[in-house]
Order: sequence, then structure tokens, then C-alpha cells
Amino acid sequence: MFTKFIKSVLIFNQAQSKAPNFILIYFLISIAWHNQVFMTFITNQGSLTERFSTALSQNTHQYIVVLMLTLLFFSMRLLYLYFVNKTEQLIEQDEPIEAKLGSDQLFTENKDVVRLMELLKETKEKLAKSKAREAQAQTDKTTTINKMLALQDELDLALADIAILNKANKELTTKLNDSYVT
Repeated sequence: MFTKFIKSVLIFNQAQSKAPNFILIYFLISIAWHNQVFMTFITNQGSLTERFSTALSQNTHQYIVVLMLTLLFFSMRLLYLYFVNKTEQLIEQDEPIEAKLGSDQLFTENKDVVRLMELLKETKEKLAKSKAREAQAQTDKTTTINKMLALQDELDLALADIAILNKANKELTTKLNDSYVT
């Protein structure tokens, strides 16, 4: 059983995309873990060899801790990819939903869908009625505006006629008053 597990992990590992270089990851973790070595090297005074020896003597280099962190990084990466692969395989092997449902459930009508379709039909009818009312209101509005404009024109003509008649009336009254005076 253990050999099957090792074989599946080996096949999985070979099928995955290439992992980052182990030495590169070790070096990056080492730099992050031992950043004090570099800080001491930069901040100390003296020649290059004195600074280098001071930096190494003040900070102990923990090779085993860095190696363990690097191995932990790679094992976590492999575990993650392994579980993702197994999950994808389980999803692919899963039977379709139609096979899981009973034959009696497969072709029954869903009441929610029927209600939803009825609601959709009612909404469409209401929309059509609303559009018809909107079109009727637009034509009524246009008709009312046209009537108002026609009445305004008639009123303007009547006011112009009244102004002309008032002017003619004043002229006649002045002529009449002139004829009485003379």
C-alpha cells in the first residue's frame, strides 16, 4: 500500500510544472533568515576582511534551520499541488447529476419554474399595457399642446382685433368730439 502511495506521488511530481531551483530557494531563505549578517557587514568599519570576519563571528549561521525551512517550503508546495490534483481527479470521475437523480425526478416539472414563467408572462403583459398607456399619453399630450397653441393663436388674433377696434373707437370719438366742438 505504501508503494502505491509513493508511486502516485512520484507520477504526480513528474506531471507537475517544474519547481523553482532548490538551491535558489535555499539561498533566498538563507538571505531572509540571516539578514543580520549582511547588515553587520555593511555597517562595520574597516577593511573587507575585517568586516567579513566580524559579520561571521557576531552572527551564527544556522544551516540546518534554513534547510528545514526550504524542505518545508517544497513539501508544502507538493502537498498543495497533490491535493489540487486529487480534487480535480475526483471531480472528473464524478458521475453526471442525471445519473444520480432517479428517473422519476429527472422529468418532473418544477413548480418554481412554472411560477416564474407565469410571473414573466404577467410582467410582459403589464409592460405591454404600460407601453400602450405611455403611447396614448404621448398622443394626448401632443393633441392638448396643439389645441393650446391653436387657442393661443385665436386669442392673439382676438386681442389684435380688440386693439384695432379700440384704436378705431378712439379715433371716432375724437372726430365726434371735434365735430361737436366746431
